[in-house]
Amino acid sequence: MAAANSGRFAESLQAAARMKAAQVPPDTSTYNALLSLAARHASWLFSWAIVDDMLKVGFRPTQTTFAHLIDAQRHRPSTNLWTAIERMNEFDIKPNVPIYSAIINCLVAQGNIEMAVQYVFSMKEQGIIPEIATAQDVVILAAECGYSRLAIELATYFENTAIRQLESSAWISCLFSSARNLYIDGVLTCWPKVINDLNVLPDEGVCLAVLNTAARHGSPDLATEVLQVLQFTEIEWQEHHFAALIEAFCRNRQVKEALVTLHIMRTNGITPLDTTTAFIFECINHDIDALDSAWALIDEIHASDSGISIDALRVVIRASVFMGDLQRAVGIYKAFSDYGFEPDLGTFNLLLQGCITAQHRQLGDLLLADMKQFTIKPDEETYKGMILLCLTQEVYEDAFYYLEEMKAAGYVPPQDVYEALAGKCSAAADSRVDMILQEMTECGYQTGRDLLAKIRGEW
Repeated sequence: MAAANSGRFAESLQAAARMKAAQVPPDTSTYNALLSLAARHASWLFSWAIVDDMLKVGFRPTQTTFAHLIDAQRHRPSTNLWTAIERMNEFDIKPNVPIYSAIINCLVAQGNIEMAVQYVFSMKEQGIIPEIATAQDVVILAAECGYSRLAIELATYFENTAIRQLESSAWISCLFSSARNLYIDGVLTCWPKVINDLNVLPDEGVCLAVLNTAARHGSPDLATEVLQVLQFTEIEWQEHHFAALIEAFCRNRQVKEALVTLHIMRTNGITPLDTTTAFIFECINHDIDALDSAWALIDEIHASDSGISIDALRVVIRASVFMGDLQRAVGIYKAFSDYGFEPDLGTFNLLLQGCITAQHRQLGDLLLADMKQFTIKPDEETYKGMILLCLTQEVYEDAFYYLEEMKAAGYVPPQDVYEALAGKCSAAADSRVDMILQEMTECGYQTGRDLLAKIRGEW
């Protein structure tokens, strides 16, 4: 027994063998002690041998016997578990807390959440309270299997019936599972539990999942709390963190707060991406009233010194261009100095898109002149815009000029630029279409029959 109490399984088996050789009869407690060690080491084969020997000498197995026997099968196929349960039923032994725990632990080890939950409810029907470790394992497995709501309900049930509380790992698993499934109700249940009740700060992976859920469901308050947690854990704020906050504001129709967030990003050295400002763009591009409201909000923010960024002005220009209101877009551009900004390359490229839609070549030339005044060098998008703008005119010679300028600046004209040029020349019976097709071939672009049909069909 001393070896068994010390957890030395091999010595315990040798001691038991010596007892038998000396014809010293073991008792039930001896067999159960050996089974306990077999269960601790998951020695399933030894556990069956011990039970068989116990039956041979005429001892009746007890609840403790089967608790250990079942526990020893936790790493074996489910057939071992069911065989042990059948043997237990043969002796008409009713499961108690340790037996239920052993059964559920086996099912958890096998990933069999359905049967594990079934046994939990069987315990509930009998008024038996599960061991806290077992309860926690079931909750974590349910969460990992994607059953977020079930995991939270189980965790709540266990904590309401047991004296002890689940460890933080169980609730963090529920939180992460809910966030991965975009289950906002689950997140709103688990987040305060983890942060406030358990006083635990989740890692960045969990925070990002929660941020994503907050963004999708328009919960800026939750997103703000996540950003605070990231700051507390000394994780540097990134662009995608604020992108989620802006999406949450926009889904909650809080455009003003989203615009202010752009300024906060800039003050933290983070440049908003177009994909981030796109959330604001989607909020204000529906009608003129929404556009007017956005412009009024910018004035309000500026007047209150809450902080405005060039990105806010640019997204309103983008929406104006999208709605075909070039006059408004130019008006906003002219007002940049009123807010202490100078237009950047992205602003000019947006305005050029509006010029193309309106076929306003003269304005495009003025914008290029302004770019030179602000010493802003054109990029590939600028050259492409000027080429397409020239092609909207009856006289389109300058399109070839900007094509050469584009190549001289080190840019390879994209395929759609060549296609637009070829289409215009084809429609005008301009022989330079052959030259364009030749250049396309040299650039590695396809120039087969499908392309020629496409060019002729579009122009």
